[in-house]
Amino acid sequence: MLSPYKPTSRKFTRFIAVLLAFGLIAAACGDSSEDTSDATTAAPTTTAAPTTTAAPTTTAAPTTTAAPTTTAAPTTTEDTSSQADQSMSPVKIGLIAQDEELLAFPEVRAVSQAFVDYFNAELMGIDGHPVELDVCGAGDAPEDHVACAQQFVNDDGVNLVITAGFLANSAAANEVLAGAGLATLTLGNDFIDFLMPGVFTLDPGLPGLAQVFFVYAAENRGVTTATGFIADDPAIEPFIPVLDAIASANGISVVEWVKLGFEPDLTGPVSAADTSSEGWLFVLVDGAQCIAAAQAVETVGYEGELFANDLCMSQDVAASGELNGWAGPVVSTAPTVDGVDVEEINRILDTYGGANVQTAGLAGWALGSVMFAREVLAVAGGADATREGTLAALGTHASSDILGMPDTISCPGPGVWTGACNQAPLMVTIVDGEFTAPEPFVLLDFTALDFLLG
Repeated sequence: MLSPYKPTSRKFTRFIAVLLAFGLIAAACGDSSEDTSDATTAAPTTTAAPTTTAAPTTTAAPTTTAAPTTTAAPTTTEDTSSQADQSMSPVKIGLIAQDEELLAFPEVRAVSQAFVDYFNAELMGIDGHPVELDVCGAGDAPEDHVACAQQFVNDDGVNLVITAGFLANSAAANEVLAGAGLATLTLGNDFIDFLMPGVFTLDPGLPGLAQVFFVYAAENRGVTTATGFIADDPAIEPFIPVLDAIASANGISVVEWVKLGFEPDLTGPVSAADTSSEGWLFVLVDGAQCIAAAQAVETVGYEGELFANDLCMSQDVAASGELNGWAGPVVSTAPTVDGVDVEEINRILDTYGGANVQTAGLAGWALGSVMFAREVLAVAGGADATREGTLAALGTHASSDILGMPDTISCPGPGVWTGACNQAPLMVTIVDGEFTAPEPFVLLDFTALDFLLG
């Protein structure tokens, strides 16, 4: 489905039909030292019984004054020094979360909230002000996302919005937000998300993920011929020429494209594919489809290199064990099993996360985006930020402190790809149901894709 976005340059018309993506979140004790003077002066009435004068041993009750050991609670006062002051006005981050219908990503809301809670508990929010995540839940239709975008446009307390819409949903919401001058961090689905003024992303998206597939396959795995498998969806088919062109630019010939449906047994179409291809590349849209494809590959016995897009790199799919040995792109080190950043990410999510928290799927993009948003809002003035100042800060911000992300994230991106603040995704391999420690970030040159704009 097309978004209502109307490009202002002829170079956009070539891609407006492909507005979608393949991936391409101690109570203090009372003072027990009451006035003991009355109790001890009353004791003289019992002085007739000297033995009871031993009762003054009950004055050993001052050992109860040892309760001041609970005044070790001052350690809590040390903790509060790093907490946001809830009596101060909040600094809001808007989030459009696609988590209400079939194509849903609940990890985005869960991970974003966990990190906001972490900011407020350990990083003093923003200059002492609490950070507040203002979430608008949406389904998988563009009109839902447009309604959420309009809600944030109408809220003067929101100066930055993260849009986690998929397919044409991001472009539809981004048009409304950018048109109103609201700083926007988006899930980079399509070409237009990288070319729209005022919209930025930490996700390499369609252009970046397509490029990293072929850069990595050629340079790291020696692939020169490939068979592509793509979801049998009319909306995705227009991407085939783009993928062919990117593959060719990286020295890989895609000998055929095989369309896969959504049935639980994909052995038929997979068994008809060319097993002489050095690599099989899967561009799918659903975890169940990824597992069905992997089961079919196992049945066929293909022994070449296997690659899948990021939608197959979800936690559930990896844990199934069906994709063992497969490689694919992720945005951050969050899903992997070791590393200093990974340990800290896991600590934060274990401490502040809820039932839907995970480290894979879109979790890495979500945590990176909300951390970047906090930095931008702080630069823009925190509680005193304006929309104009926040947009200017986002469009010029660089950071090397985002957990799990490359050493440098910088806006704007190169050349016409102004939205591409992150040009270095990871390629990971699934081993025994877990993501391996990543190979080095694959640095992408987005300007190498200029030829696609014609």
